[in-house]
Amino acid sequence: MKVGFSLADPHDETIAEISRKHSASNLGFIVILDDPDSLEEVVLWLRQAGSLTMMSQNGAMLIGDEMKTLLPRYFTVFFDEIRHIAPDLADVLLVGVPKASKKHLN
Repeated sequence: MKVGFSLADPHDETIAEISRKHSASNLGFIVILDDPDSLEEVVLWLRQAGSLTMMSQNGAMLIGDEMKTLLPRYFTVFFDEIRHIAPDLADVLLVGVPKASKKHLN
């Protein structure tokens, strides 16, 4: 499995509009590759007050159970790596959520 993360440029007009629309302090993209249980697509992640939300372009986001358990750790490492660019993300505490919710990490 391969996971790619990016932090979006807040000065980009489209990104700024999405941030305002969703009251997001930060946002970026994630892609999961080579996981037979996950749909290979670019997914938008948003840091909103108290939560990290992931949204699919087509609404059919599918992330395998193994990847769901790994994502909080991967996000934490990514946020630590970019702390010099987005210091507020380095303080985000992520925990896995129950299986009933497929789109949010708290």
